[in-house]
Amino acid sequence: MKPEVVDKLSESRDFYALIKAILALCEPFGAVRVACLIELEEAKQQLPLAQAIGGNRVNGAVCLEIPVRRDFGSPIRVISIPSSVEARQARERGLATQLAS
Repeated sequence: MKPEVVDKLSESRDFYALIKAILALCEPFGAVRVACLIELEEAKQQLPLAQAIGGNRVNGAVCLEIPVRRDFGSPIRVISIPSSVEARQARERGLATQLAS
């Protein structure tokens, strides 16, 4: 991979963010098919895994091609739930604003 792509993808905090970054890189090139490569540390378990989940083997890894909806990868609304520390800080800011008035 190009260094700038590695940098962009390595900034992902979680799997969801990683997938979104990959989709954003692919979007200019057209529709995206989703595939998942799974490599187990125990190589001899690759074939049993592939058989168990109905995947194919590609270069020793298990490959899953996943049919996705047409709107896959489109923006979704995410609601952020503040941590207890953030909630306490927000309450303290609100109280400080009320006292200052």
